Formats: sequence, C-alpha cells, structure tokens
Amino acid sequence: MPRISIRVKLVLLSVAMLSIPYVGFQYLRETERYLQSSLEDSLLAVAGALAVSLQNQSTLFRSSSGEHAASDSLFVHALSYPIHVDGYTDDWSGYMEWSDRFESFDLVVGEHGQYLYLVVSVSDQNRIYQRAGSFAPENADTVELVLRGENEAPRRVYLGTAGPGPVTAYTIVENWDFSTARHPVTNIVGEWRETEDGYVVEIRVPLILVGSEIGVAVHDRDVGSDHSSVSTGDAQNATANNLLRTSALLQQMIERVGLKKGRRVWVINRGGQVLASGGTLASEVKGGAINFLYTWILPAANESCEEDLKSASRLHSEEVLRALAGEPTTRRRSSPDECAVIVSAAHPVRAGNELIGAIVVEETTNSIQTLQRDAMAALFNKSIAVFIGISFVLLIYASRLSYRIAKLRDQAESAIDPHGRVVGLISGSSASDEIGDLSRSYSEILQRLTDYNAYLESMASKLSHELRTPLAVVSSSLENLDDLKLHHDQERYLERAREGMQRLHNLVSRLSEASRLEQSVSNVEFEEFDLAELIEGCVDGYRHAYPHQRFDVSRPPEICPFVGSGDLIAQLLDKLVDNAIAFRRPDTPIEVSLLDRPDRFELCVTNQGEFLPEAMQKQIFNSMVSLRSDRADGEPHLGLGLFIARLIAEMHHGRISAENLEDGAGVVFRILLPRSGLPALSR
Repeated sequence: MPRISIRVKLVLLSVAMLSIPYVGFQYLRETERYLQSSLEDSLLAVAGALAVSLQNQSTLFRSSSGEHAASDSLFVHALSYPIHVDGYTDDWSGYMEWSDRFESFDLVVGEHGQYLYLVVSVSDQNRIYQRAGSFAPENADTVELVLRGENEAPRRVYLGTAGPGPVTAYTIVENWDFSTARHPVTNIVGEWRETEDGYVVEIRVPLILVGSEIGVAVHDRDVGSDHSSVSTGDAQNATANNLLRTSALLQQMIERVGLKKGRRVWVINRGGQVLASGGTLASEVKGGAINFLYTWILPAANESCEEDLKSASRLHSEEVLRALAGEPTTRRRSSPDECAVIVSAAHPVRAGNELIGAIVVEETTNSIQTLQRDAMAALFNKSIAVFIGISFVLLIYASRLSYRIAKLRDQAESAIDPHGRVVGLISGSSASDEIGDLSRSYSEILQRLTDYNAYLESMASKLSHELRTPLAVVSSSLENLDDLKLHHDQERYLERAREGMQRLHNLVSRLSEASRLEQSVSNVEFEEFDLAELIEGCVDGYRHAYPHQRFDVSRPPEICPFVGSGDLIAQLLDKLVDNAIAFRRPDTPIEVSLLDRPDRFELCVTNQGEFLPEAMQKQIFNSMVSLRSDRADGEPHLGLGLFIARLIAEMHHGRISAENLEDGAGVVFRILLPRSGLPALSR
C-alpha cells in the first residue's frame, strides 16, 4: 500500500472541512428559493394594492364610446421617432412581433406627432396590380382603409398601384362608375413592396382623418377565381375598429406609485390589451470585488437583461389569462438572453362584481442573486479563513508530530548497525504523551539489549579463559600417562584423547580470534602501499600453499596506491580464498581480480561451485554463521572467517558483498575500497 504520512492524513482531514461551505452553499440555495417565493408574494401584494386603487377607475378600462373595449380593438404604439414610409419594416424593429394577426395579413399601428402609421404585411403568392391609368379595385389586389373622423360618417379609401412603389389613395362613392370617376386623397402616403410570400404596404395617415377609429381590409383578386376580402372589422358594412391608446391618466397613476427600480407594471383590459405600463426591469447591481470562484459558482447579476415584453401591445401569458379569469397568479420565466429570472404576478381588477382588467407586476431576481452572492462571498471568505487557520495549526502539529516520530525512528536505526549489533542508545523523551512513552520504552529495551549483547560478546573470551585451566589439567594428565608403559589397546585410547584435546585447544583459539581482531584493528596504523602488488604477492603464496589448485589473477598494469593496513588486507584475502577453496568444484580455478575504478578499488574473488542461497547472501558475514559442514581435517568451523573479512573491509570504510554468478556456476565475493583523498604514489 502507498505510504501516507501523518502530516498528509491531517491535511486530508482539514480538507474535509471544505464540506462546511458546501453545506452553507446548499443552505443559500434553499434561501434563494425561499426569497423567490417571498418575492412572488410581495409582487402579488403590490399588484393587489394597485388593483384596489384602480377599481374605481372603471371608465379608463372602457373605449370612448362607453362600451367595453372589444377584443378586436387596434392597439396604437407610441412611436419614439417618425417612420420613413419606404415599404421596409426596419423602422418598426421591436414592434413587428406585437402585430395583430388576421386571416391573411398582419397589421401594426403606430402614432407619432400628427400622423398615424400602419404597416400591412399580406400573404399572397399571386399578386395582381392595377392597370395603368385605370382604377378597378375589384379586379386587382387592393388595401382598403375605413376612416371615421370626429362626428363624421365612415368613408372608404382604396390603396392601389400598378407595380411595386408608391401607392395611390382614392375615395369611393357608391353607384359611381369607377372607370371614369376617381377622387384621389393626396394627404395619405403609402409604399408597396413585394416580399417572398406576398407584399408589404406601409401607410401614413393624418390623425385628423382618423379620429378614434380605423378599419383595414385586404382585397385579394386571383386570376380565374372570385374576389376575396379580409378585414379587421366588418368590411361589408364599412365598420371601423376602435384605436386603443395607452391611458395618460393610468400612466400618471402608475408613476405616482413610485415604482422600485427594477420593477415593471402593466395595466391591461379584459382583452389583454395594454392600457398603461411603467417602470423597467433594469436594476442597479451592487459592485464588488470579482472572484473567479464565486463567478463560476454563482454568476454575478446583470444590470440589464433583454426584455421580452418591450413595446408589447397585448399580454396573453399563463398568469395573465388566469388573472383575467379572476384568479391571482404568479409565474417565473427566463429572460430571452438567459441573463435573469423574471418573476411576474397578475391580479384581477374588479369594479364591484365585474372584472374589468388586470394588473401585472414584474421584477427580476437580480436583487436576490446579489444578496445571495454577497452572503456566499461572506460565507466562503470566513470559511476559507478558518480553513487556512486550522490547516496551519494542524500542519504545525503534524510537522511536530512527524519530527518526533522521525527522530525516534532515526535514533532506533542508528542504535543498531546493519549486522544487528547495538552501537548506541535512545535518550528517553520527557514528554507525557504516547510518543514519549514509546521513546522511554525503546530506551529501556535498547539498554537491556546492550547489556545482553555485551554479555554475548564477552562470553567467547570468558569461555576460552575458563576452559584453558581444565584443558591444561587434562593436557598434563595425558602427558603423564604418556610416560607410563601402556598396552596397545590402552595406547589407542590415549591417542584418541590427545586428538580430542587438540580440537578443544583449536576451538578455544578460534573463539577468541574475532574478539582479539576487533580490539586490535582500532590500534592499527595505516600506511600507503601498492594494493596491486600486495594482491599479486598473496596469490603467489597461495600457489605454493595449494600446489594442486589453480589460481588466476588479474590486476591493473600500473601501481594502485592505497592507504590502509597491508597485513589486514592480506588477512581479508586469506579468508576469502579459504572460503573459495572450501566450496570450489574440483579442477576449477579460483579467480582473483583487482579493478581500478575512478573513485574506488574493486577486489573480486570468484570460485565455481555451489551457488549461494539468496536468503544467506547477507547473513554469511555475521558471526557464527556458516554453510559448511565440519572441515575435512576434522577441525571445527565456527563461521568467523567471513565475519572477520567484513570487519576488515568496514575498518577501511569499504563494503563486502557476495552474489551468485549470472550463469549460476559459482559465487563471487566483491570488496569495494574507497580511494578518494589518498595521496598519489610516485610512478
């Protein structure tokens, strides 16, 4: 498993504290829903209060004739600029979407200054124009206006043209011969333009000719078919539609209310037509420092959003229809640009028991979003401050805890060397916590191990000392028996006793060999010598000592300066060669090589024979560890040879290792002796 320190665990624990702002954020979400619900109730209360204040103004919800405004009344948009009559609808941007739709044409009516403007968009794939110099409205496509001035009878005005371009306005008198009698109306201006699916006629009429009513009819004449007409009213009886304008008095009443910025109010009649409106959805947004995280989680509210009901002439949304049915209702919707959520409340207006219209109040949730953002920023800022503070404290605590544990670990590792010997102690901590208790326990354990190891290390010398006296007694007794004349059988037993005595003497000598070496190496004086020459001389000696064994030696051709003890290096090589001879395969050479590296000398002794078990590759250099059975000469083997070799290598600040050959044919012992900082020999 991957190692995870206490410090990391505590940091992860502190990260878990980030769940606190998450819970707070969810709480803010719930608060947002509650505030939106409260906003709906507030808007509904405002709409209800306005409805009560307008219930006595029922005449303002009626037409000038005293009857209720019919559903076919034509709404007159208050234009903010005069329209250029050219047949194009670019000047009507923002108004075309609120056009009144009839069977085969759309109509938009606007007013500016002393003129009434109309744009008629007709769907007609087969366009038939008037013949030049002739006017016969029943034989061509014609737009008819029914005008009714103040205290005047209705009159008809036909608009026709021989092709796209300016139109000609004519008045018609019954029973006249249209082919000869024409009365042009010069103060009515129009422009005819073809479109993909029909044509558009843009018209300007002086208000003095209109009064409060106007009717529009479109006469369609197709080749080989009957003449058809579609009008806003009753074309056959020349009826006109009421012109519905915003009520100045209602507008003043709305303005006197003192609408909150960002709130909009609509007053509509029973047909959903707008009688007055006021206010705007644009609101003031509180500025502040922008944080990327806050913007990502909760985008900042926009000061303005695209208003879907701008220049609306009729409202027919769900809440409006339910309010016109007598039920106060609220609704939420997104703005067309998805920048805000608009909350609207519609409340019916009654005059006694009669429903005469409705009040619609709208407002965006920008104020709620701003409030929520401020609350979220405060929550996150405080949470992050607390998180940083607690994380810093936890980091200090974890660092202190990790330092104490690491210090205890380092003391424990340095107290015992790689070979298991206790070389130091742990100073017990005075802290009263669990780590202090552990430190004191380790200190006591190491003290007991030190005493026990000292006893074990001195046992060999004590044992050899104690055995020498009884061995001397036994040896003298055997010598005395040797002076006596014994029988042949008795002489045989005496000889066996002498052999056992000699083995005991060798055993005692080997027991004290290692301890004497450890005591003596600290007093050895180092000197500079040629390591290559020493190795070659030792191998020559081995050839004389073992005449039946073949030795191969390789060394650098130049001298190898080394500072150390030549006698101890020779003794180290003796131990390795003795071990190699014991495990060699018959008739195989023993290879001794010296390699001159840039920073060290590498001495290798290789023999072919039994391979070394992997588990024993490091243990064989410990004291009293051996893989050999009793020697062929009958002398006991205590496993001290490689232990002594390791002591000599470490005394020269080197390392010794043993490993199997790659082909498994034998074992190589490798000694690395550092050479840095040694004086160079003269060449």
